[in-house]
Amino acid sequence: MLRPLRFIRIFRLVQFARSSLQQQASAAILTIVSIVFTTAGALQATEACLQYCAGDARTCKCRNLSFPNLLYFVVVSISTLGYGDIYPVSTTGKFITAFIILFTFIVVPIQVNRIQATITSHTDYSSAYTEAKLHPHVVLTGHVDADMLSVFFGEFFHPSNLNWNERVVILNASPPKVEVNKVLNAYDNKVQYIVGSPLLDEDLARAALSDASACYVLVNRSAKRPQHADQCCALITIALRRGNPTCQIYAQVINSQNAATLLKMGASDVVVVGMLKFSVLGRSCQLRGLPTLMLNLLTQSHGDLDAHQSPLQWQKPYLHGYMHGIFLVDIPRTFSGLTFGDLIRFLYDKASLIPLALLTEDGVQFVDMEFKLGATADPNLCCKVYAIAKGLSAVESVMKIPPEQILSYRKGTRRKGKSMSSNSLLEMKKIKPALGNEIEQIRRSIIAMYAEAEEYDVDTTAYGGGGGGPTDPNEHNFTEMTDYERFATDGVPHDISDHIVVCGFPSDTFHFIKTIREAPLLDDEATSTPVVFLAAEVIGERQFARVCGFSDVYFVQGSPVNFTDLQKTSIRSACSVLILTQASESQYSDPNMVDADAITIVRYIVEISQRIAMPNLVVELDKSSNVKLLSSLANDQHTNSVFGLPALVSRQASYRSPRSDTVASAVGRRDSFWAALEEGDGGHIDSSLVMEEFIASGRVYMNSMVDALMSECYRKPWITQ
Repeated sequence: MLRPLRFIRIFRLVQFARSSLQQQASAAILTIVSIVFTTAGALQATEACLQYCAGDARTCKCRNLSFPNLLYFVVVSISTLGYGDIYPVSTTGKFITAFIILFTFIVVPIQVNRIQATITSHTDYSSAYTEAKLHPHVVLTGHVDADMLSVFFGEFFHPSNLNWNERVVILNASPPKVEVNKVLNAYDNKVQYIVGSPLLDEDLARAALSDASACYVLVNRSAKRPQHADQCCALITIALRRGNPTCQIYAQVINSQNAATLLKMGASDVVVVGMLKFSVLGRSCQLRGLPTLMLNLLTQSHGDLDAHQSPLQWQKPYLHGYMHGIFLVDIPRTFSGLTFGDLIRFLYDKASLIPLALLTEDGVQFVDMEFKLGATADPNLCCKVYAIAKGLSAVESVMKIPPEQILSYRKGTRRKGKSMSSNSLLEMKKIKPALGNEIEQIRRSIIAMYAEAEEYDVDTTAYGGGGGGPTDPNEHNFTEMTDYERFATDGVPHDISDHIVVCGFPSDTFHFIKTIREAPLLDDEATSTPVVFLAAEVIGERQFARVCGFSDVYFVQGSPVNFTDLQKTSIRSACSVLILTQASESQYSDPNMVDADAITIVRYIVEISQRIAMPNLVVELDKSSNVKLLSSLANDQHTNSVFGLPALVSRQASYRSPRSDTVASAVGRRDSFWAALEEGDGGHIDSSLVMEEFIASGRVYMNSMVDALMSECYRKPWITQ
């Protein structure tokens, strides 16, 4: 009787299924088949007449039925049809039939639900990208979040980038969160999300890596262990390069020490997030407006914003500048023989375009104004330059310039120009224009560049008490205290002035200070700008060892929202104040609260600015949506006078007083202007963001700059240099 149970061994076939959907479907089918065949076999054994019986089946309580008839009976019974033409007559047969019907009611729905769940997940995130032959695609992997995707997609699919036919395939180990789903829904027909690991070949095959045009490896910028985050990016880079030896791989790292390593592992270009951020922040303390300039050049607008009429005089020229971006421009061969300075003057006059740098065989280089343009292997191309232009139309107008105008300009410059110096001739021999396909040669030059950057070290003997040294030699015993102890306890000299106050410690303090120290001085007698760090805890000794060679670096232990601690930094005589975001999203239930500390510090410093002279103020924000919480301060007269913004309110309005009708009307005109921008913009971006006072005045650094830069790499190679 138990022999029919051997049929259950058929479940061994499930192990040959290639996917989870095949496994669940095979398990469900084999479950039903096993129930039918096993029950039919058991009923044949229990219903069979072991001895001859002359009466009918009910009297004998046995019946000799064929196996096909029993299969038919079991199917009719478990499907609850019950025709009644065949029925069990033995007590054991009736018990088996009742048990199987109840058992089927429980087991079969469970299997069906599993198939449904598998199909649902398979449809959303487990399918493969199948349009590689129709649409070129890029693979996005690593750490993915909603803010990054929103900026990346907005720039990648911008009309001026000509990526209308491209698709983006996101390969991530975990399903998307609610915030990420909102972004994906906005680009539903252009983006496909696949749940899988970039380290597994089968998942890379589902992402069609072998046909990908480019790959992006994104690092977790808020990781508590930056070195571990960089190592993860390195492993992903190796896996992607194995899967596609020819495609471009753009990777991110946090620490600059790991950039050369990723390039050697196969990355085409590397964006060092920490170095980029703190270099911009460091220079913004001395070069006002730099964060906004960089952000506006890397982001593209979705309409002719400067065509709108503004009630404020400063907004129209500002929006005109915002419309410009960085483009890779092909210079026709007719320009050969001109100097780079002549090229700038001619293109600015004829196409409103400003060349910045030349794409050479060694990467992007800022050549001398007297450098003479040569020619490339392309018979129609002189060179490729990165230039600032107002939209794609300005770039295309370069190719439409009549050759007669160029030849006439060349003749005029030859008459007025002088012969090129021997130094320029030597430089011309060293620098060769590139077509942009010298990938390996440019990669080697970038590796050498990062290697030289890491060999850079300051003179440790120049350390004049990185903590500023004690103000009184009798206060401390120098033979008993180390440099690190003096840095942590000595504070700031009383006569310090024109210094930079930094609220918090940068994760890459070395490159932050290095950027400030390498800035050109205004005159020969000027000294390096002192830097004062204000934080609750001092940096570790290992990080201090990298910065102790810099002179005039000091530390004050305290809080930026404590007036006494701010006074210890001599903020009255400071030239700049930099506020860093120190928190991470994991510390808050609401990820938008990550900038709470920075916003609070800004509001506090603005409040106390009634008692002190306000220096240049720069703040780092992780979430761009939080800018409006800063700019609300600029609606008041006091704040506008402090930050040098165009006045939106009357001079009689005080910082604490209610707004008058004049104030309300000015704010109303501004809000109506923003509404007109958003209406004409088609809803693609929040146009009012670029008009926020803190953004327009160049006082906010946003991490979205890095995401915009990554999207530009696809059409503008080596722009990260």
